[in-house]
Amino acid sequence: MKKQMVFIFVLCLSAVALGDHFVPFVIPAEPAADSAIRFSSAPIVDDDDRIVVRNGHFYRGQEPIRFWGVNFSFSANFPDKKDAPILARRLAMAGINSIRCHHMDTSRWPRGLWDPQKPNEIHPEALDRLDFFIHELAKAGIYIDLNLHVGHPHSQFLDIPDSGQTYDKIANLFTPGLIEAQKEFARKMLTHFNPYRKMKYADDPAIAIVEITNENSFFMWSSEESIRSLPPYYADLLQQQFNAWLKKKYNTSQALSSAWNKEAQPLGQTLLKNGIFSQFTNSGVPAHWNTEQHGECKAYTTKADHNNRPCIKIDIEKIDGTEWHIQFNQNGLSLKQGQYYTVSFQAVAPVSRKIHCNATMAHEPWSNMGLSRSITVTPAWQEFRLGFTANASDDNARLSFVLGGDETDVFLAEVRLQPGGQVGLEKNESLEQSNIALFGDKEVQARKLDRLIFFAETEKAFFDGMKSHIQTVLGSPSLVTGTIVFGPLGLYGQSDMDFIDAHAYWQHPRFPNRPWDQNDWLIEQKSMIDNPEEATLFRLACERLAGKPFTVTEYNHPAPLDSQAECVPLISSFAAAQDWDGVWLYSYAHGNDAWGTEQFNNFFDIHANPAKWGFIPAGAAIFLKHGFHPLPREKWIPLADENPLLHGIAEVHLQYDRNMFQVMGRKTPYRWYHITTERVGHLLDPSDTPPPFSPPFKSYLDWQINDNKKAGFSALGPGVMFCAGDRQMVAQVSRQRIQMQSPDFVAVALTILNGKQWTEADKILLTVCGRCENVGMGFSQDRRTIGTKWGGPPARIEAPVGAVEVPPAEWTCHALKPDGSLGPVVPVKNENNKSIVSISPEFQTMWYLLTK
Repeated sequence: MKKQMVFIFVLCLSAVALGDHFVPFVIPAEPAADSAIRFSSAPIVDDDDRIVVRNGHFYRGQEPIRFWGVNFSFSANFPDKKDAPILARRLAMAGINSIRCHHMDTSRWPRGLWDPQKPNEIHPEALDRLDFFIHELAKAGIYIDLNLHVGHPHSQFLDIPDSGQTYDKIANLFTPGLIEAQKEFARKMLTHFNPYRKMKYADDPAIAIVEITNENSFFMWSSEESIRSLPPYYADLLQQQFNAWLKKKYNTSQALSSAWNKEAQPLGQTLLKNGIFSQFTNSGVPAHWNTEQHGECKAYTTKADHNNRPCIKIDIEKIDGTEWHIQFNQNGLSLKQGQYYTVSFQAVAPVSRKIHCNATMAHEPWSNMGLSRSITVTPAWQEFRLGFTANASDDNARLSFVLGGDETDVFLAEVRLQPGGQVGLEKNESLEQSNIALFGDKEVQARKLDRLIFFAETEKAFFDGMKSHIQTVLGSPSLVTGTIVFGPLGLYGQSDMDFIDAHAYWQHPRFPNRPWDQNDWLIEQKSMIDNPEEATLFRLACERLAGKPFTVTEYNHPAPLDSQAECVPLISSFAAAQDWDGVWLYSYAHGNDAWGTEQFNNFFDIHANPAKWGFIPAGAAIFLKHGFHPLPREKWIPLADENPLLHGIAEVHLQYDRNMFQVMGRKTPYRWYHITTERVGHLLDPSDTPPPFSPPFKSYLDWQINDNKKAGFSALGPGVMFCAGDRQMVAQVSRQRIQMQSPDFVAVALTILNGKQWTEADKILLTVCGRCENVGMGFSQDRRTIGTKWGGPPARIEAPVGAVEVPPAEWTCHALKPDGSLGPVVPVKNENNKSIVSISPEFQTMWYLLTK
């Protein structure tokens, strides 16, 4: 280890009694004029300040730049003019150098851009406020990521049918009218003249990034279900495009039949035991089947006869909002990778309801093996046939019916799982009649691959066309990205964008009954640090494409997680270790009428949440000021090995779906801890491997977990020491240099504020936090929800008790007030070549400033 990085970092118990030490810490809307936390960026003036891509990274002129940003959502993008300069100053002083203008297009004024009286026109006051806000941000050196399509359903305002999809997603990737509407909106925005900047958006170097559409892909979550349920206008259009694509590729039905039908396979014997439910145990339950119940859920399975049809009845007595908490399944099934299987069954319910049918491992990590389908069961008996190709071999797989989403009982009969059953081109299908369905009931792999390749080419053509429209037709030199990565084919679709983007949330709230019901939601009280096997960071790392800048434009560990203080320092240190190019926390705010609030009142807003906003300066020091250097080792894996390339990528996608972490390890065993030691990503072309990179100083990540599922994480670099997790494991990862007795979970970041290294440091910020809550938050007994009981002001932090050992020197330490000004002096003890700072809730702070 380099000499300048050697110091020890200790937290130990002080004289303050142990227990909950919550202290008010309301960070005001306007920092003090003499705030000790004061970052700055040069104003954005002309083309010399424009962001470009060079050597796979962002540059401002000749200097490399990273983006440390936040999202502004809905009306937050349109602050009152008296608030705009205050916001810009607060952001810049905390180290923010970019904002992402998100969900501007979703609502009508005053919550969005659109004029309530003229729904296809932009409201003039919304645009004027946005103009002025951009002007103030640019003066403060803050760049703009301008989102085009996020939430506007163009189909509802055009002379075409409603797409039936949330925000027109997927439909607007292939429907000409919707594509033209997106181009027209881009024209309105980018050709708009900003009177305060005295230039069009298309000419403004402050508009660094333009995003085409948010979280939108043929390969996104539940995409197959969405495509299957498209209204006739859109379904017919997509089928016509698919048939034209097949005609171009195969020319004749005979050639198509030869390609598809060679894989056809008749049905084999069922692999299930007692699938016709003729055998029952002494207690009356079907033999060889399991009725799983988790939490407080209750269900019973009995022999039944429904409309003269022998069957079983799954009587669902109680649900808890988590679908998989009730399952009816059979384990011990042997599935072979690459083999096609057909699941068939009959089902009925007293009233229509949805159920899920899955094929998964019957053991950890419980991975899906190729089948995950949602179906609607009605009061009339129906027969269902579902086909899938096993994506792995396993001798202990299971077939499951997931039933916990509804208390309506379900009747099942004649359940079979059989190898084979594939059909290529159906007898009544032909290219000449252009009637080849997008989805077949029992598809061969060749048909699936053709559909995936058609989707990929259609999607890529949309994004490439929009990028050309923005940069060539509208003349904007802003960097353009399409949408986030959705698996191998999603990454292929983004491969000609200027950079690659991704999103991730840890423990995103779930809404068990009605989407976004603010009184009916759950968050699992789990720390990411305690659960590295599930950590979203490693999946994000594998979505990177060699030779392109990589960003994460949405990230959060939502409130009211007890461990939410890990969010900002964890993503900033991990992103720095992987040498990513930008991170935007979601979200600074969703409104523009409560900038001075003294409490946080939703999952995502961070401007009044000290567990998030309080760590933003530390994150800036880590990520922007290179307090943590990239890991020296790297691993780049080809996205596919087969030729032609797109066919190979489609095969990989068919096997692994969106799981890029599994794609990364498809040839050799690969675990999460490997990514703590090396930078990773994928290659489209093996010859595109980036040149080796050797950072000037080494940085280290250490992530350890014990048998009790408690963990500690540390990041040590030339300008940062961040440590968080369970107190006992924190001691372990710090080699006993951190001794904590309270609180049980803590996040601690020691960062150099002036960009120097430890031996030269003369200004160090110590940021510490346990839990973070408002006064009177109404937690449930298991702390998984508070409903709408967010409590009241002030926001409070759980202040750790202890001491911190810093590099030995004659330090002066002050507790900082929430506005950043100096508070009381904190004793620094110097002995045995050590400098120890005593910290305590008595100082009423999460910030300690050390100066020489």
